[in-house]
Amino acid sequence: MKDNGRERTAAVVWETAKGAMYRAAYSVLKNQEDAEDAVMDAMVRIIKSEEKFSGLASNEMTAMAVIYARNTAINIYNANRKRPFPIEELPDVPGMTSAEEEAEGRDAEERMLRLIELMPPSYRDALMLKVRFGMSVTEIAEVLGIGSGAVRTRLSRARQWLKKHEGGEVT
Repeated sequence: MKDNGRERTAAVVWETAKGAMYRAAYSVLKNQEDAEDAVMDAMVRIIKSEEKFSGLASNEMTAMAVIYARNTAINIYNANRKRPFPIEELPDVPGMTSAEEEAEGRDAEERMLRLIELMPPSYRDALMLKVRFGMSVTEIAEVLGIGSGAVRTRLSRARQWLKKHEGGEVT
């Protein structure tokens, strides 16, 4: 039965997030074939971690799948180019709601979500996996393809960024 559940979850992730995953991978790799490979590699990783996806709402499922695809694309990029990718220069995560949508009619919790949307993607990815998806530092490191120390650093910097920008508008 577990295999059937895994297949169902994988099918839902695929139907829900394939376009956003491809766009995220393509934005890193700028190559159709490599982006398709990244999406397929990310799907393999998603299938292995299907318990993290089962039961998620479609927007949350898409957001996490995009993180998997983007980080798989970064790994491919780094392997192809043998030089570090400037992760801070990555575009926003497709499939997540915009800051403007979050602002309409929401309170302090929504303000925090808007701030998270605006923070640098490397901080946001680590924070979203920790807070929204409840992953441990070790699990986050596995998803992002980085060390546990780097995850802790990104989480710390995300908290510092939020503290700095809580009081006013982010420029």
